[in-house]
Amino acid sequence: MVKFKKLGIVLTSTAFSIGVLSPVAQASVPVNEASEKIEIQVAATDTKVSKNELIKKFRTLFPTEFNFLTDKDFQLERNHFYRDDETIRHGLSFDKVVDGKNIYGSISFKGDTLELESFYYQPANSTDALFPAKYSEEEAQKIANNFLKKLPNSANYQLQEDSNGYDYYMSGPLSRPISYSFTYLPVKNGVPISDHGISISVLGNGVIENVYSSSSIANKATFDSQEQKKSETDILKQMRDNLSVELRYNIGYDFATDEREVKLVYVPIPSFYGVHALTGQWQTVNGFTTQAPKAQALEKLSAQPLAPKRKGITAEEAEALGKSLIKVDLDKGKLTFDSANERENEAGETVYSLHYMYWVGSSGSGITIELNKNTGEITQFYNYSNDLIETEETASGITQEVALSKAMDYLKEWAPSYLHHYAKSADSYSFNEYNKSHNFTFPRVVNGIAVTGDEINIDIGTDGSLQGLNINHQDIQNWPSTNKVIAPDVAKTSFSEALKPKLQYVKQDSEDKDKQHYNLVYAPTYDGVLDNQIDVKTGEFINSSKPDSDTPKIAHPTAADELNYLLTQKVLEVKDPANFNADKAVSKGEALKIMMKSLTYVYSGRYMGDAEAQQSFSNIDSKHPLYAIVEQAVRMGVIEPSDNFNDEGLLTRQEFAEWSIRALNLEKAVQNSDIYKLNFADASSIQPTYAGYVALANGLGLLDAKDNKINATGNVTYADLAVSAIRLAHKVNENSGNRYYW
Repeated sequence: MVKFKKLGIVLTSTAFSIGVLSPVAQASVPVNEASEKIEIQVAATDTKVSKNELIKKFRTLFPTEFNFLTDKDFQLERNHFYRDDETIRHGLSFDKVVDGKNIYGSISFKGDTLELESFYYQPANSTDALFPAKYSEEEAQKIANNFLKKLPNSANYQLQEDSNGYDYYMSGPLSRPISYSFTYLPVKNGVPISDHGISISVLGNGVIENVYSSSSIANKATFDSQEQKKSETDILKQMRDNLSVELRYNIGYDFATDEREVKLVYVPIPSFYGVHALTGQWQTVNGFTTQAPKAQALEKLSAQPLAPKRKGITAEEAEALGKSLIKVDLDKGKLTFDSANERENEAGETVYSLHYMYWVGSSGSGITIELNKNTGEITQFYNYSNDLIETEETASGITQEVALSKAMDYLKEWAPSYLHHYAKSADSYSFNEYNKSHNFTFPRVVNGIAVTGDEINIDIGTDGSLQGLNINHQDIQNWPSTNKVIAPDVAKTSFSEALKPKLQYVKQDSEDKDKQHYNLVYAPTYDGVLDNQIDVKTGEFINSSKPDSDTPKIAHPTAADELNYLLTQKVLEVKDPANFNADKAVSKGEALKIMMKSLTYVYSGRYMGDAEAQQSFSNIDSKHPLYAIVEQAVRMGVIEPSDNFNDEGLLTRQEFAEWSIRALNLEKAVQNSDIYKLNFADASSIQPTYAGYVALANGLGLLDAKDNKINATGNVTYADLAVSAIRLAHKVNENSGNRYYW
């Protein structure tokens, strides 16, 4: 193992995930592997790469795009490597104000050859990237393709047609730039390699926003020959003959609204990941087997409810409990208590969040523990302290059976009251070769049906120690009924008809990283998607890689494009787009909702923070559907608190002018309305208090006059609002920077 002087360990989000073809995308993710990479910093004295070398490499990739930056504008980032990849990373960043606007960027190179690993850029001006974007998807793809050619060893990378696209179809504020994303995978004799890839994102103005390159393929990697592979027809028959489906509850979560949506769906049995193209063996999370996958019976972790560990705990008791849980070598290091706070977690439970540090010399590793305030039980525990101590690699130590027994002992000790909600599953085990830990995932069971999105994850070290525990118990009262659902045979037929094998190379785990081997595997796709589901009520596939061209559109002679963009962004909600009357006057409540959602992310539930306690209008309380919208509008100054907000009243054009100018934070400019000359033919109809707002809104292009008539007291239609909302979003993007958190 390469020795480095470690300066610290930092949790960092995984920038890129190749999930398009990977068969493990359906697998339950062990607690220590969940979308986080352990970053280990190393001393600058351990590397010989200078700042000038990094800047030169940066300018080679971007020869003209950053001429406004001098060498002094770049800052060196700390060198680091990852727990599962010891290649040293070298980073640069820049943060500069240009023409009064802030720009930011960062870039990371890896290894002695300074291969690009990641790049992020936030330009000062992205107005041309808003709808309608200056560059089309096809033009953006050409930009991404040309940049790819600058990267070494990228000649064998191919664009994945089923993974590229842009966020036109993703909900979000209209003030957020459109970004087109493209994924390229390396191919071996025409077959994609599933766990490697390069992602490139291009803004709608043609600027490259994001690049990420996953780990490289080892020089000594070997690949299955394709000469003896079984035919796709034979594999398809094998898959269909052994296809089984089962019911699942699937929990979807909206972080903006703090709302959970539970769907009852049919899925192919989760243990089925693919078929080896040479041997015909079945691929599972733990390797290949000759036994065809079958639905597994669920065995509850506890047949009866168990009493909680405690009947409530104090902050002091939580700290003591946490310390008793941590097992570290105090002869080699020092354990310190960092901080504690009380909060409500994602499952709606009140928890004590405790943070400890384990120090070995000048290096420290964070240890996080969360304990349920009402029960004293663990909801989260992460301990990466072993990364600070150099140890000899050992074999798997205890067996899977012993590890499972240890896991049950820890759960009964630290989380007994949860156990009757969860079950053992035959395909829930994996062994982490790098960490040398046994990973178990126990799904929640409701009405005899396993739940996706609510599991217990636990990691047991080869010495029997508890390394990680995560309980994501959701407080859901109304689970969808199993009555009036389509029959399993109907769902099975749909999956069978939509089934198509896709050939790919999949890496086989090996303790010797230099001897990677890639198996040739047929992965099952359903309606073009690897991990697909069928709605039990409609019988339709929930996910699809097919274009959404058949979706009904809103028709309108002048505002069709704007209306349909708002519809796809979920800013405008319409049940029947084909028959929607866009010339209908819009209510104040609906108009405010459209305006706020077009400018910012609207947060509700616990994410409103202190604002949740306020009530600005007597008729809009916390139970009102517009509560979060209205309160956020008040906080941003778009509307002012008063006795009443007539959400059902129709919005006039002069009222919209007032809202839009306030949204732009330009209210001071209209305080002296006498300075504005209103040359409209119907200027006398404008109420004096709105005169400045109307004049400025018209001057900014947010409120048009027709035949020199502003029609200030006329009602705003949906079509009017769609056009004006997009124009307002452009002004927000241009003038207000990050005020609206897009």
